Amino acid sequence: MTRRNASLDALLDRIEDRLIDAPEGLHRTRGPASDDALAAAGLPDEVAALWARWDGIDLGNGEAVVLSLAAQGPATEQARRAELLREGDRVIGEQGSTLLVVPADPWAEGAEVVAVEEDGERAPLASSVVRLVLGLVAEMALLYDEEGEYHDELFDSNGSLRPKAERKLLRRRLDFDADAPLPRYRLAQLLRRGGEARGAKQELRRVLERAPEFTWAHFELGRTQLELGEREAAARSFANAASRSEDAGLRAYFLAWQASASEDEARAALAREVLALDPGFVGAQESGLREALEQGDARARELLALGLAVMPSHLGLLSLRSAVEALPREAGDEEPDEFDTPDEVDVELTRARAAEAALERASHGDGGGGKPSKPGGGRSSKPGGGRSSKPGGGRSSKPGAAKKASTRKPSGTSGKPKVR
Repeated sequence: MTRRNASLDALLDRIEDRLIDAPEGLHRTRGPASDDALAAAGLPDEVAALWARWDGIDLGNGEAVVLSLAAQGPATEQARRAELLREGDRVIGEQGSTLLVVPADPWAEGAEVVAVEEDGERAPLASSVVRLVLGLVAEMALLYDEEGEYHDELFDSNGSLRPKAERKLLRRRLDFDADAPLPRYRLAQLLRRGGEARGAKQELRRVLERAPEFTWAHFELGRTQLELGEREAAARSFANAASRSEDAGLRAYFLAWQASASEDEARAALAREVLALDPGFVGAQESGLREALEQGDARARELLALGLAVMPSHLGLLSLRSAVEALPREAGDEEPDEFDTPDEVDVELTRARAAEAALERASHGDGGGGKPSKPGGGRSSKPGGGRSSKPGGGRSSKPGAAKKASTRKPSGTSGKPKVR
């Protein structure tokens, strides 16, 4: 057995251990796919290995589903008819309304598994199918207690995940898939919003090393650089995001951010380009700003800044400036975070890393050696008025009303979170 096969089998064994240890009824599995079905699927060996162990997995009582090989063909055809897929895409699962897709060329998007939203928006989700499933199972071990009920302390009074709890979930996913672009992007967002812009910048650099064509990572890097006072670098990042967007409204949004990081004639030229792409851009910002002010939403500052970057003399926006300045600043998440303490999965990770290091040393025969090879994959808001296009990648609220595993409603992902 090669080191690669041994590593893959070890990951599958860890999934099996977590499935066995989970509360009864929370996860359900099917038996292995037949040799004929595996051969007919034509999947690469490292992808097919999951179905050779389980021909379909239901996680979190339907919160995420790995489809059987037989179900993948109809699911792929349905998504293709809805014009959600690219040539060579294969739907292998679902998480809420998000499709889990294996693309023909994972190097092109930076992930072996891509998340495809209902409107066709794509985001690189996981470096391999096996690591995706392992990360989801480990994440759910944090969400649910031993009786299959949610840990209420993870959620605030509105049923939304506390920022520190969401960080813990994302870090748990990254513990099992360090090269997963979308979870790391979401972690960077949380770090920036929590005032940790330098940490966010470091995470986004890692995302873009893996997935250089990930539009929203370029945008988020621009926002992070802007908060760090790196205006020229921010403008370049916003330009990178705009150049990768095929949607005129979204391109206008990115260019407006670029204008906010620019000065004088450069800003004016970008403003003209924004209005050529979206003549109603500033009006949409004003409408969104008034709504945000009514709700006391701190997003009002962003809407005002973008509108004035495009049209500095807009009287409607200028008349609202004092109301925006009077808004209180968002409070941080100051509650103690008991989920920063090591749990049983942290202990498992420590042991697994030690085992991987031992395997690496043994494979070289001299106790030395470099990094294990990466599994699978390879390298690789629309503005105003409540419109949004940011990719998801993590939960933002408590899924379902019922709490027992046997009756819980599936939630899926949070999809594209509103610009906050």
